[in-house]
Amino acid sequence: MISPKNIGIQIIFFSFLSILNGREKFYNDRIIIYIDNGVEDFQVFDDQLTTSNKVLNTKLALVKAKVIRKWLPKARPTDHDGDVFLNRYYVVEFHSAKKSIEKTIEEFLLLEPVRSAEIIPIVELAFQPNDEFWQALYGLRQVKADSAYGLYDIENGEIPGQMPSSEIVVAIPDASLMWDHPDLFDNIWRNLGEDADGDGTVLEYIDDEWVFDPDDINDIDDDGDGYIDNFVGYDINYDTNDPYPISPTNQYHGTMVAGCVSAVTNNQIGISSVGFSVKLMGLNCGDNQGYIPTGFEGILAAAHMGADIINCSWGMTSYIESNQAVINTVYNEYGCVIVGSAGNNGSNQAYYPASYDNVVSVTSTSQGSAFSCWANRHETVDIAAPGDDILCTNTIVNDDGELYEIVDGTSFSAPTVSGALALIKSIFPDADNDMLISNIIESASFFPDMDGDCEGEDLNGLLGSGQLNIYQAILLNITPELSVSNVTIPTEGGLFYPGDTTEVMITLSNAPGYVPVDNVIVSLSIDDPMITIINSEFVFDEIVASGSEFDAQFLFTSSESMSFGDIPFNLNLSAELSGNFPSSLSYETYELETEVLIPFGFNQDGYPIENLNIQGSPLFTDLYGNSFPQIYFGSDSMMYGTWISGFDAIGFPFEVESEISSSAAAGDLDGDEDKELVFGSLDGTLYALNKNGTEYLNYVQPDPIIGFPALNDLDNSGSLEIIFVAGNDTSATLYAINNAGDDVTGFPVTIPERIVTGPAVADIDGSGTADIVIVTLDSNVYAIDAYGSLKSGFPFLTSDGIQTPATLADLDGDQDLEIITGNEGGNVYVLHHDGSVMASFVTEHPIRGGVSIADLDRNGQMELLFSGLDQYVHAWDPIVDAEITGWPVNIGSGSISEPIVVDLDNDLDLEVITATIEGTIYISHHDGSSYQNFPYISQDSIHSTPAIGDLDNDGDYELIVGTAVNLKVLDILDIGGDQYSWKAYRGNSHRDGYYDVSLSYLAMDKNMIPTEFSLGNNYPNPFNPVTNITYGLPEDMRVMITVYDIKGRVVKTLVDSRQSAGHNSIFWNGTNDFGAPVSTGLYFYRIQSSNFSQTKKMIFLK
Repeated sequence: MISPKNIGIQIIFFSFLSILNGREKFYNDRIIIYIDNGVEDFQVFDDQLTTSNKVLNTKLALVKAKVIRKWLPKARPTDHDGDVFLNRYYVVEFHSAKKSIEKTIEEFLLLEPVRSAEIIPIVELAFQPNDEFWQALYGLRQVKADSAYGLYDIENGEIPGQMPSSEIVVAIPDASLMWDHPDLFDNIWRNLGEDADGDGTVLEYIDDEWVFDPDDINDIDDDGDGYIDNFVGYDINYDTNDPYPISPTNQYHGTMVAGCVSAVTNNQIGISSVGFSVKLMGLNCGDNQGYIPTGFEGILAAAHMGADIINCSWGMTSYIESNQAVINTVYNEYGCVIVGSAGNNGSNQAYYPASYDNVVSVTSTSQGSAFSCWANRHETVDIAAPGDDILCTNTIVNDDGELYEIVDGTSFSAPTVSGALALIKSIFPDADNDMLISNIIESASFFPDMDGDCEGEDLNGLLGSGQLNIYQAILLNITPELSVSNVTIPTEGGLFYPGDTTEVMITLSNAPGYVPVDNVIVSLSIDDPMITIINSEFVFDEIVASGSEFDAQFLFTSSESMSFGDIPFNLNLSAELSGNFPSSLSYETYELETEVLIPFGFNQDGYPIENLNIQGSPLFTDLYGNSFPQIYFGSDSMMYGTWISGFDAIGFPFEVESEISSSAAAGDLDGDEDKELVFGSLDGTLYALNKNGTEYLNYVQPDPIIGFPALNDLDNSGSLEIIFVAGNDTSATLYAINNAGDDVTGFPVTIPERIVTGPAVADIDGSGTADIVIVTLDSNVYAIDAYGSLKSGFPFLTSDGIQTPATLADLDGDQDLEIITGNEGGNVYVLHHDGSVMASFVTEHPIRGGVSIADLDRNGQMELLFSGLDQYVHAWDPIVDAEITGWPVNIGSGSISEPIVVDLDNDLDLEVITATIEGTIYISHHDGSSYQNFPYISQDSIHSTPAIGDLDNDGDYELIVGTAVNLKVLDILDIGGDQYSWKAYRGNSHRDGYYDVSLSYLAMDKNMIPTEFSLGNNYPNPFNPVTNITYGLPEDMRVMITVYDIKGRVVKTLVDSRQSAGHNSIFWNGTNDFGAPVSTGLYFYRIQSSNFSQTKKMIFLK
């Protein structure tokens, strides 16, 4: 049983110049056209070169027509088929043959007066061999063997099955082989590897009979195939070197089969065969009882001896695993095609070896292409061939004194198919099994019994693909299928580094099941002044067989300032079809035009990771707390975790039962100093995983989880809660659960609107407890307190639906947080904590990715950074209601990513990273100018926000990008700064959308003196093991910063000294004044000076 070749649709640019693929001989110096019925009074003038139609005359001149004449000069005006009148057909002949007659036809079809244009086939008679019993061989005519013969110039010595320097061998592991049969002898395989005396033959005619050459018999395995003196095959059953029948009256079956494979054809005696002249290897596997006890040993021996096709006209009804192993080995390791007879039991049952995988199973038809009901039918049958009343060679003289016999059986159907496979193999010697088998199966002819029955038993689906048609099998799929399978750059990172001169190897593969090619010429070009191809053409003069590949080598150099990314080059390839073609078949040059992507830049070692579809934003974090960070991301139903060099994190990937629908968040849920990973799926399950990939908790509710979960100590319990949204087409639900998986009091909250993104969480009004902000596709902004109640002033109705999650930050310095979001109408809203409008901005195009925050110009006022479908990334100062100098930046296409912000080059100025939907990644300096070697030109769609972090702890940042096909990790190389900034989707690994403006001073010049006192929010908060507290002093003074517990007791004095004016910071590591670690809980920190005091809270987690 053979699984049909999977022929899919591959999107590739190519040109093949013979759409006829040699399936039929045709004239390439003439075509036939039909003049449209609407062209009145059309005529050809006497010169037979011009007509009454000017449009047609112009074309005739351009194509150098020699003559235009009526196709059927005797056709009457009344001769018609419907609206097709035979007298309106004309033949156009050209002075010379056209390189592409199909292209010429296409040109004529574009002409207004021409209704149709077609090729003109060359019609030839099929070849009839001169063999004595040809007329009795209905089966050969039924499988179109005579038409196949007609493809060859046999009369001038072109013989089907013969090859210039090699031969195709069909092995017959069966009951002996009378190799000196007069109608077989010339086609018997001679193993010249055993020609010990070197005289070019292993058979001698001595005393009126053919014998093994006595000078070659030496009891030595000369050719090292494991069989001694195997001149024409071997007797596997009796372990001797001669497969000749010991008892011709009992051991005749193999000889009968051999004649059906390749009886010598056109030799004026006996019978003909499909194989015509392919060679026969005899292997006796039978005993004197009519059994085949060593059939599978014979199959393996045939492979050892170099057979191409192995015919098995025998079998059993039992499946034996070890036998399948032999078949698989011979098929996969030795490249042999195995053919088996489907059996003669007249039943719907499997029959082995025919029904094994990797075997072509053949059942029987009779004269007139009817199914032989005595034959087996089964779903494992691949094809049918004549097996009724078959005239075969024989070991026993018949009543007419000849060595032939008429027999029935699938035993004689199978060898017809074996001979056909061998004949195709002789034409395409470098074709793989996929091509040989698919040509046979896919070209088979339908016959009515395929939809019929046998004595009431339905035959549909039990007779394979049809009856063998060797003529069509030769002409089927005469196309290569070359494509670029790999690009290799022999540098440390496998990329082309801008400014270098480097060799690039492009691997081109010919797909399994397609025609081999040779004389391949590959050229490469690019229209980019930054790149010079030093040698742009590569010639490969060896055969590229089916399923094989070769490397084309090119040398490039490039400018140091060229962009990173997957740069598209134009690849053009031409090749000749490789084969031992019959002289009547000719094929034009195969041509391929395609695009090849060559990577320029600096990929992190072990990346990209391919074959992924990443829709959520990757998370850069360290679940272990060991300074070796990891990357977490979802693709389909898998949550992946990787770290340096692309290695899987322990316990990952983690598979869930449904598609992962959210980006992941990370935080220490249980106070064990290790973070947990939190994400949701389409089936409504929220997962929290331990650092080793085991399940910490799962929470199940009915609707898909949306966007991302956020983590926050919502109830001031000293531990993080998980806040997330789930929704459907009509409504959504806001959930808050604790680390035990229980609902927080007041939750869940039903929102009777559609929501497509996650929540933001922070204390927006200084109440001492966190608030949750969600936005809806029905245009509203909601603020909900820690107890599940809607806050005063909300919901706030915007002008359009909202897909942009809220961002929370104190933009006006009033100690309350503003709410920032953008909507589908292109409006950005900045709301005060009470729902009143502080500022707004209009782009007139949808904003979807998210709004991030930075002080790019270091003036002490925050800019809001966002991109959208207007093809710009904006940096808007809502205080002055204007974009800062150098902004917006044109990014060429729409974006649904949130900009991330980081100091990539340690110059205290921040860079902004934005990804477009089309896959381009822009990095802009604070003034809007482009970062060196950016934009990065990826060819892969990006629907999420990148992440940034130092994956390998080498001091420079890696940019982490999830695309629709892979995870990229790009090494920036410049030593980066470590200042606080919006480095991740939603600002941090908690995904809470909160930005602590007080920490942004690190983006400013350290010499800038603040105009007033300030105490910043500690970061991170909650924290473990260290948090950073910032404060600003407008003048030199004595300052005390003290940590208190919830009872007001002093825990630790952090600062008690005179400080210089400016921005300052201090770290607290969770210890008291005695150096002992404090317990988990709520703490307060207070700054005091002579004329200023302020207190804020923080949460320490273990």
